[in-house]
Amino acid sequence: MLHVVSLNKSFKDQKVIKGLDLNVKSGEVVSIVGSSGSGKTTLLRLISGLEIPDSGEIILNNQNLNGHNTYLSPEQRDCSLVFQDYALFPNMTMHQNIFFGKNSLKNKERVKYLIKITEIEKIKDKFPHECSGGEQQRVALVRAMAIKPSLLLMDEPLSNLDYNLKDSLGKIIRNLIKEFETSAIIVTHDIYDAMKISDKIVVLDNGKIIQKGTPNDIYNNPKSKKVALLFGETNFIPLSMFPNEKNYFFDVVTKVPLISIRPNQFIIYNKNTDVKGKIFCGEIKSLTEIGGKTQIELNCDNLILKISLNYSEKLAQGEQIEVILPN
Repeated sequence: MLHVVSLNKSFKDQKVIKGLDLNVKSGEVVSIVGSSGSGKTTLLRLISGLEIPDSGEIILNNQNLNGHNTYLSPEQRDCSLVFQDYALFPNMTMHQNIFFGKNSLKNKERVKYLIKITEIEKIKDKFPHECSGGEQQRVALVRAMAIKPSLLLMDEPLSNLDYNLKDSLGKIIRNLIKEFETSAIIVTHDIYDAMKISDKIVVLDNGKIIQKGTPNDIYNNPKSKKVALLFGETNFIPLSMFPNEKNYFFDVVTKVPLISIRPNQFIIYNKNTDVKGKIFCGEIKSLTEIGGKTQIELNCDNLILKISLNYSEKLAQGEQIEVILPN
């Protein structure tokens, strides 16, 4: 469906995209994540045609968009881009904004349906400044989907929304993409958003892909410290403690092989159960209760473990406890 081959892009003396290869299947939702300056938005702009690569190819539905002396302008590409700031025209009503897209008028029934399921009927005649961020984002999404694109490109679609709106709009975006069998590439800095909405996640660092896979696969099996930390709090434990573990990586400084263990993977050890695994014994160094979870730091001799427990009994700082990492 989409094939990006050996893509390179520089701005002045700074190389932003470096020999990047990317494939997106038909109907697939792919999130691009990475730290600030990793090249996420530049990649999106290259695919949309807003930037021209220095070299490499971008092929969409067997049509060469860039490469071999070919360049198709954004309006000639079978894709839609939803900007982070929504890019709605302030002098147009929401309804006029929706129908500004190319060929939108040819797809009135589709637009009518999109307006209904995104629940923006009541704001059609309002101007952007009269609407909330969530309403503006839904209008921008409807405008992008109205033209029946093969590929939907979204830059930080949920970044300006509160938690409840993020959750509901994230579901709307994924449901629409799947219902209309559109492929999508979503750039986001929020790993939680990416994990909820994506079939596949691509991790960019310094213009290169350093890992890709399903959300759970990358979360549970990161290939580096950088990827592990990007996906949230974790513990780095020497491989020597788990010699049979196959998913490990090397610390770039110490060259010590490590594994990543998430805080929520531990449970309180109960000798009366048949749970098997590695047992850690230590003293609670610190303890915080947040939203039904008990977050502790456990001092286990030469290791300080970060642990998140769903545990009803009261624990206390200084208490000795045993936790187990189930097999």
